[in-house]
Amino acid sequence: MEQLILIDGNSLLFKAFYATGYMGNYMINKDGIPTNGIFGFARMIDRILADNPSNYVLVAFDYGKHTFRNDLLDSYKATRTKTPDELIPQFAMAREYLTAHNIPYYELEGYEGDDIIGTLASFGEAHNLEVAIYTGDKDAFQLVSDKTTVYRTVKGVTGIDIYDKAALKEKWDIEPDQVRDLLGLMGDSADNIPGIKGVGEKTALKLIHQYGSIEGINEHKDEIKGKLGEKVRDGIDDALMSKKVATILRDIPMDVTLDIAHYDGFDFNTLKAFYQKYDMHSLLKGLEINTEQKEEKPLTYDIVKTLPSITKESAVYVNIFDENYHKSDILGFGIYNDEASYYISFEDALKDDGFLSYMKDEKKKKDGFAIKGAILACKWHDIEVKGYDFDLSLATYVLTPGIKENMKDVSEYYDYHGVRYEEEVYGKGAKRHVPELDEVARDTLEKAKAIYELKDVAIKKLKDEEQYHLYEEIEMPVTYILADMEYQGAKVDRDVLISMDQQFDQEIEELEQEIYKLAGEEFKISSPKQLGDILFEKLGLKSGKKTKTGYSTSQDILEKISDQHPIVPLVLEYRQKTKLSSTYLKGLQEQIFDDGKIHTIYKQTLTQTGRLSSVDPNLQNIPVRSEEGKKIRKAFVSEHGYLVSFDYSQIELRILAHLAHVTRLIEAFKAGKDIHAHTAALVFGVPDEEVTSLQRRQAKTINFGIIYGMSEFRLSRQNNMTLDEARLFIAKYFETYPEIKTYMDQVVKDCEETGYVSTVANRKRYIPTIHDKNFMVREQAKRFAMNAPIQGSGADIMKLAMIAVDQAIKEHHFKSKIILQIHDELIFDVYEDEVETFMQVVKEAMESCFKLDVPLLVEGNYARNWADLK
Repeated sequence: MEQLILIDGNSLLFKAFYATGYMGNYMINKDGIPTNGIFGFARMIDRILADNPSNYVLVAFDYGKHTFRNDLLDSYKATRTKTPDELIPQFAMAREYLTAHNIPYYELEGYEGDDIIGTLASFGEAHNLEVAIYTGDKDAFQLVSDKTTVYRTVKGVTGIDIYDKAALKEKWDIEPDQVRDLLGLMGDSADNIPGIKGVGEKTALKLIHQYGSIEGINEHKDEIKGKLGEKVRDGIDDALMSKKVATILRDIPMDVTLDIAHYDGFDFNTLKAFYQKYDMHSLLKGLEINTEQKEEKPLTYDIVKTLPSITKESAVYVNIFDENYHKSDILGFGIYNDEASYYISFEDALKDDGFLSYMKDEKKKKDGFAIKGAILACKWHDIEVKGYDFDLSLATYVLTPGIKENMKDVSEYYDYHGVRYEEEVYGKGAKRHVPELDEVARDTLEKAKAIYELKDVAIKKLKDEEQYHLYEEIEMPVTYILADMEYQGAKVDRDVLISMDQQFDQEIEELEQEIYKLAGEEFKISSPKQLGDILFEKLGLKSGKKTKTGYSTSQDILEKISDQHPIVPLVLEYRQKTKLSSTYLKGLQEQIFDDGKIHTIYKQTLTQTGRLSSVDPNLQNIPVRSEEGKKIRKAFVSEHGYLVSFDYSQIELRILAHLAHVTRLIEAFKAGKDIHAHTAALVFGVPDEEVTSLQRRQAKTINFGIIYGMSEFRLSRQNNMTLDEARLFIAKYFETYPEIKTYMDQVVKDCEETGYVSTVANRKRYIPTIHDKNFMVREQAKRFAMNAPIQGSGADIMKLAMIAVDQAIKEHHFKSKIILQIHDELIFDVYEDEVETFMQVVKEAMESCFKLDVPLLVEGNYARNWADLK
């Protein structure tokens, strides 16, 4: 059956504008014209057409602000905020884009785009067409039918929720025609449709399920009891009017023929000229790629039980069902190149010697996505994997840090539209399932094909951005090191956790009883509402900040009122202990594998700074300074002798000295001076040996704070100074180290010009809010710009250290292994007979892995457990 695609132009353009506007930082072309709305709009349209090739496409627009709905309801859309000035010219550009793309569009005075869509949808159904409606508005759900499906934009410029009759039934348990009743009852604040005051979605659905429609409710309004009955009787006229306003017309006076929606593709040169005019380089590149791809054959593949011989480099996608690849099932494997593509299920793969031989053959080069997870998932199932030499996920992360690690978003970055979101294929949450074999195979091969086709595009882009070295020489080696670390795991003494957990349970119970006694009753302490009622209603404590759902009992609020009543410190302690108990004491026990170890997952593509983070479990968040945190660390023990820890001393200050070429700091670091005492001596004008502990502490605060763009206000609070004293202190600091001020100013200026800052390895941190209209947001962006090169360079050096240490371990044939990376610290499990030599070798490797203008200094310790390392 042929398809008619109807697109709500206003809805998509607004969605695109705000999805790509980054809190007011709008894209502009070389002529200063804002383009982020039309850029996102074009991406949406491109994706729609790529996913649904059709000969019938039409984009509907609203015509002006006044429609027949304003005649029905004076206040209709009256409360909408003014359209941003940056967006207004982009409506004309959207029409210009559609003309360049040969896509028909339509608008009619007195009516909205919804009414055009409703009329054409009815016409399409009558002519036996499948109708696909793309919009961000839920009003369109009333148009759903056996032949009409609504695709609602929900996430960025690519996220789509699909609503057919079954989905609508599942969401609200109503028929499409009853959507008008739902909107009429609960109103719509976006369009200023009143509905019945005090009736929300839940109550509206209850009424519809009972009475069928607003008209049915009107007939039985006197039977509805209590406050709800009063609300209904008071507001039923508004509901009837609201339903009329929310109803999409299906028979407006327009000449309806299929010809007005006829689409037969675009002219390459015309669309290219549009993209060039508005500096849409990524869309232009995607246009060129996709134009070439139109000549290619569609995806075809064979489902095999034994893998045929693979003679050329191929994309190999491992379809892992769960996020935690240490525990996940593997569904199957997709192998794709430009000559052949195969899917082999996990069960068949295990029995196929040819497949197993191919996977472990290092000479058979393989391209992948998130290869660390692929390698480890296979390893846990006794499948050895070698030969991966490209990772699309890592390459894209280097190019655009912060992108989500899923194949759909990554491929969309390159304007490649041949991949679906995971939930589209497998569902999500409780509805996640394994579909039929052919659907799994198609999904797996779609992803393998994307990897194969995007490899050269990604590598070229890395080279163009001068970031190929960062990807190839740092991120790729680190991913293999992390795979080894995760598989090695960290040994945990379960008895330590059990003992501490039992002690905590007892202490938590005692705290509960004390809190109940002070409250005068038992209640659910973990319930913010119940706790708020006790503190601010019953006990009458002041500073109670009330929200729609009750009093706020956030950490900040409780800390501020902790001196008003003895119950508050007990609640804070209760929260801390219950969190530690559930997250770490009980949580860590659940994460211990049969080998007695915890195998965390290091996220290599999560942070924008390049730092690693860990999940399942998050070992980096175990409290550092508290006694409880130390006890938890005591459970992490050596498997073979000792745990050895190395961390960099004052690495961010050393990086600052290097980047800013701070002469006095460089000299002090080279001389091995106490950098904080030396700074204090220079700022206060006294000899190093006469610096007081207070002066040193103040200098330490600003030495570290300046890296984060510390303000005089923050310095005054931390050093207990007046604002004038803090202002003077900062001025003296910059007089002492003038290169720092020059460097910070230049970094901000460069960021304002380019939109990003760079690290020593040319890792780029994009800071789109650097031009934000909001002063506070813009100032925060400047602080990010000052800090990111330093923090990011620290991450680069830590990764280089891991590579250097890994190489040194192999060269010296040590049996000892890296097992954990926590911020600026590396932790090893070291055999007792290797400790002395191992510490010398690792210290040298870490201190020489990167040359700064100042020496890198590494401090090491060893102990039987993690807690005793410090």
